[in-house]
Amino acid sequence: MGHHAGSVKTDKNEELKSGFGANTLIKYMLEYGIYVALVLMIVILGIISPNFLTLSNAKNVLQQISVNGLLAIGMTFVIIVRGIDVSAGSIVALSSCVSAILMTSQNVNPVLGIVMMIIIAMVASGINGFGSSYLMMPAFIVTLAMTNVARGLALSLSGGKAIYGLPKIFSTIGNSSFLNIPIPIWIFLGCALIAHIILSKTVFGKQIYAVGGNPDAARVSGINVERVILGAFLLSGFFVGMAAFTVTARMNSYFPNVGVGYEFDAIASVVIGGTSLFGGVGWIGGTIVGVLIMGIINNALNLLNVSAFYQLVAKGLIIFLAVLIDTLKIRNFTRKN
Repeated sequence: MGHHAGSVKTDKNEELKSGFGANTLIKYMLEYGIYVALVLMIVILGIISPNFLTLSNAKNVLQQISVNGLLAIGMTFVIIVRGIDVSAGSIVALSSCVSAILMTSQNVNPVLGIVMMIIIAMVASGINGFGSSYLMMPAFIVTLAMTNVARGLALSLSGGKAIYGLPKIFSTIGNSSFLNIPIPIWIFLGCALIAHIILSKTVFGKQIYAVGGNPDAARVSGINVERVILGAFLLSGFFVGMAAFTVTARMNSYFPNVGVGYEFDAIASVVIGGTSLFGGVGWIGGTIVGVLIMGIINNALNLLNVSAFYQLVAKGLIIFLAVLIDTLKIRNFTRKN
């Protein structure tokens, strides 16, 4: 999505002239395979497991993906500008922890507590963004350092213990529904809509694609590349803060191991959804499909009583496949240009 529209159009015309060859088939599979995969998975699982297609299970899947969905939405911005953030899960833990401590021991107002979560997440993500843009450090290393800092702070502040007794608003938001749809799902959908508008309808969204597609060309055309990268990380931080709030509300407490490995599900969802790790390509709709695929796989493995250890193996293979498809897409595209 985004850039290569003109060249794709001429490719299509040439392919139509030369008949529907194997190359065309591969191209369509790389382009639309995730949507086919999603439909096939739903149909197959509906046949294998009678519980899968029940309304309560559908709600369960959506509620479970709400947190990963929020992280994946933020990750989409970072990956489009050629960044990566492996600290998202640890930032969730730090935001949840600090806020839980302030609300339980200092009687901080719950609304302020929620705002604090978002601010802490944005500050941590902002440090990541500053390091990888203005200081020109590799995003992977900066966010790897942040993983340890944030997780270490969360563990030391909480003494490695869970924190209970949060204000009532948390359990209310985490466990109640509006129009028969759980509130965490509404939070996820609302954030997805905001992110979609930012990415597809604003100047900043266009700049994100430009910087991810070709930073040098973006700089020549007058875009402040560093500021756009920092902005992408800050936006991601906002959604990480929303994820921290949602997971804290769902558990109605802070747990020391909250957020462990969350970022990998988020990165996998984004890449499965067609956002390229090479930058410049991606959209929120694709990310939502990726999030659904990851959620359905997790749910299916649980319904089919697959051991948690094999679930890790399955996730690893899915990430490997997603990156392989992304690489093939890019190779296919660069060959044509």
